Amino acid sequence: MDNRQEKMYEMEALMRHVYKKLRQEMNLIYDNEISRNEFFILKKLYEHGPQKSSDLSKMLNVSASHITAVTDSLIEKEWIERVRSNNDRRIVVIHLTNKGKQTLELFEKRKTDFLLEKFSDLSNEDIESFIKLFNKMLNK
Repeated sequence: MDNRQEKMYEMEALMRHVYKKLRQEMNLIYDNEISRNEFFILKKLYEHGPQKSSDLSKMLNVSASHITAVTDSLIEKEWIERVRSNNDRRIVVIHLTNKGKQTLELFEKRKTDFLLEKFSDLSNEDIESFIKLFNKMLNK
């Protein structure tokens, strides 16, 4: 195996390891109160307003059944609610509740604080280099 190929394998292994470690640490930040999937749904509702399940499914690139399972959990926690359209009773729109908004803001702050601490040893230039390289990889 040539040196470039060895370096690519090393880089791929390191990326997997970093991603896994970040996910584990983020789960600790979420304190087993909220799953990553629940967080992403709350965030989409916060950013885009009320949505149909099918639209959330497309936004998050997951199945409709997955959205149903996660939204059921969010309803139990009173973080979202399903509201039927007055114009067309077949249409159900998912709304973020005030409790859901407060929860999202709490965990968003925890996440931000964690990331600021996690990457505190990196300079702005280092972070910009990471962003540039990751974008380069995505656009390949």
